[in-house]
Amino acid sequence: MKSIIYAAIFTIITTLFSVFTVNIAFGQGVQIGISAGANVSSHLKNFQFQEGDINLDFNPGTKMGLNGGLILRVPINKSLRFQAEPSIARIGAKYDDSFELRGFNFQSDSKTDLLYIQLPLLLQLSTTPPERTVYGRQRAETTYHLTGGFYGGYLLDATFSGTNSGAPIGIQFQGDFSEDVIDQYKTYDGGLILGGGLEHGAKSKIGLEVRAFFSITDSGNREVLRGL
Repeated sequence: MKSIIYAAIFTIITTLFSVFTVNIAFGQGVQIGISAGANVSSHLKNFQFQEGDINLDFNPGTKMGLNGGLILRVPINKSLRFQAEPSIARIGAKYDDSFELRGFNFQSDSKTDLLYIQLPLLLQLSTTPPERTVYGRQRAETTYHLTGGFYGGYLLDATFSGTNSGAPIGIQFQGDFSEDVIDQYKTYDGGLILGGGLEHGAKSKIGLEVRAFFSITDSGNREVLRGL
């Protein structure tokens, strides 16, 4: 029996709280840091799932997730820099919808959880305030930047889970379920990134950034055969 999930294209809005430290390697300035934050994600198309006599067509809502990773930054000049960010992110969508099974109506409170390893490759254009020193030490400054680039993603785990409830014979029923659906998703995902933020500090910096991730692959549109 075919099991099909059309998760379609993702739009992921991610807020990153990042801490940076600076190391000098081979005579060039290389910034190394960490990032951690929260994201809000959803599908653009309806979520469809078929198995046996179950035929779901859910309208997706937004779901909160977490992300974190490393930051490797190489300055190109005073205002332009290249940045690679190997990271891990949990994204997906939530569903609060109804479906019909064997002539009875049920309500589903469910979600998809997708765990990705991601590698954003970015260019950042930053403001460059004049360097100032106070008592011989460089003064901390606040800078603002725009971010653009692309990313690739590798899927580690995919789960469709939640709670179904109803009263098919006049008796209230409620049951939990969890389904491993990694085989129904494409292994690789990728897309574009746009964002902006600010940083404060001198050599060590702390920053805040808001980004939008736009997938250009239909990562959930994969048909597989699974025995029942």
